[in-house]
Amino acid sequence: MTGVIRILGILTAVAFVGQVGLAAAADEPKKEKKAKEAPAAAKPGGGIQSNKAEAAKSPRLTKGRVCSGETPKIKKISPDEGKTGDKVTITGENFGEPGCISMVSFGPGGAAKFTQVDDKTITTTVPDGKKGMEFLTVTGATSQDTKPFLRK
Repeated sequence: MTGVIRILGILTAVAFVGQVGLAAAADEPKKEKKAKEAPAAAKPGGGIQSNKAEAAKSPRLTKGRVCSGETPKIKKISPDEGKTGDKVTITGENFGEPGCISMVSFGPGGAAKFTQVDDKTITTTVPDGKKGMEFLTVTGATSQDTKPFLRK
């Protein structure tokens, strides 16, 4: 259990450091324009919402998406048990626009492939791992939420 708590702490710290880095980048003074400017597609965010004014309005920008600074909240995991390869639907709130959830995991080291359907729905598949009770974790732009999941 302490291992899970330690990993959750590390993931929270990594998310916080990323948030601080984004804020520092937004405050960095503009550099002098060079004679030839890179095309918009080569700039961070593809030139979409990547300027200082937009960054100041949003708690988090991810590849042109505005992601909520609110904690994602898992309300239901259906089914709440399964074996490797089973499809699972996670419903909740504050997931943000599709693309704002950065990770779904089943226990430590159990990162799963997932699809964020909308602000309230994520679909995923149970990855390989040990049988038993573990935490299913949804990691958002600035924080995460967990619920128990029984791997059969």
